[in-house]
Amino acid sequence: MVRRLPGRRPGGGRRGHLSRAFLIVTLTLLSLLLTACGSAPQSTLIRSGEAADRIWDVYGLIWIGAAVVFVLVEGLLVYTIIRFRRAPRTAHGRPVPVHGNTKLEIIWTVIPAIVLVFIAIPTLQIIADLAEVPTDQGDPLKVDVIGHQFFFEFSYPDLGIKTTNTMHIPTGTMVDVSLQSNDVIHSFWVPQLAGKTDLIPGRTNRMWLEAAEAGTYHGQCAEFCGLGHALMRFQVEAQTPADFDAWVNEQQNPTAGGGQGQQLAQTLGCTGCHSIDGSASVGPTWQGLYGHEVTLNDGSTVTADDAYIHESIVNPNAKVVQGFQALMPSFEGRVTDADIQAIIDYIKTLSE
Repeated sequence: MVRRLPGRRPGGGRRGHLSRAFLIVTLTLLSLLLTACGSAPQSTLIRSGEAADRIWDVYGLIWIGAAVVFVLVEGLLVYTIIRFRRAPRTAHGRPVPVHGNTKLEIIWTVIPAIVLVFIAIPTLQIIADLAEVPTDQGDPLKVDVIGHQFFFEFSYPDLGIKTTNTMHIPTGTMVDVSLQSNDVIHSFWVPQLAGKTDLIPGRTNRMWLEAAEAGTYHGQCAEFCGLGHALMRFQVEAQTPADFDAWVNEQQNPTAGGGQGQQLAQTLGCTGCHSIDGSASVGPTWQGLYGHEVTLNDGSTVTADDAYIHESIVNPNAKVVQGFQALMPSFEGRVTDADIQAIIDYIKTLSE
């Protein structure tokens, strides 16, 4: 008859614990490696502007401070384990309790305070610097950003242009960004160009950014703002000065495409919730909508004609398309019948 020691299981013991620990560490490192292999379009490590470079400088200082603390703490831990591995014990075999050491307590209070000061000074300085647009690089481009549930509105006061979810800027130019919210707290974040700044109702916050190279930079709302928060994504299109001037001219003098209806849809923020290319968004896409039957949340169907679209603009929550929520505000009193008809005509062009 084989007797088994209490608390022992076949395959257990120290070797089993080490095997499990090794497996956990291996899987953790592998997952981190696979995560790091992505293109990371919103990584702060990929910097493309002066504001992002300044933030990275602060990150560098913090990493140095963290590394010093890590080495000191882990070094003291290893030293303590080795030095006091045979500490005096009581008659019951337990280690003798230590009730305090004033000198050590002062040291481990003062050192963290010094580290925090080391981190706080450059952090507060960069926050102040990023709130004031540099004046030594010519006149900045002014852009007013208004956060809505659930889209961003970009207004160019000096150019008379408004867009939704896409900000166009020229490369090599400082952009003076004014941030406001139309409803709740949002947060404006373009990791490759600048840090996060909140949009707070009743308050105007300021920041600036600058793109060194032409390209598309992805941003998003970094503050939970409601059910549609995950869809509050936007883009910053950095263009060469010549391409930006051409875009401005096109916006100021629309001659093709949707004409007035398209411009109204952008100005009113419609395209912030309704895509025009069939992609998923907060509301149903406008591509292929007109003239087709849509199923509503109550199970009934309706044809997306002039009457239905008109009603959806002035009383949007009366007939909500299946799979979507009643989030759209009413535009009654904000647009004229002529404006609504222009938008409908634009939607028709997306279904031809």
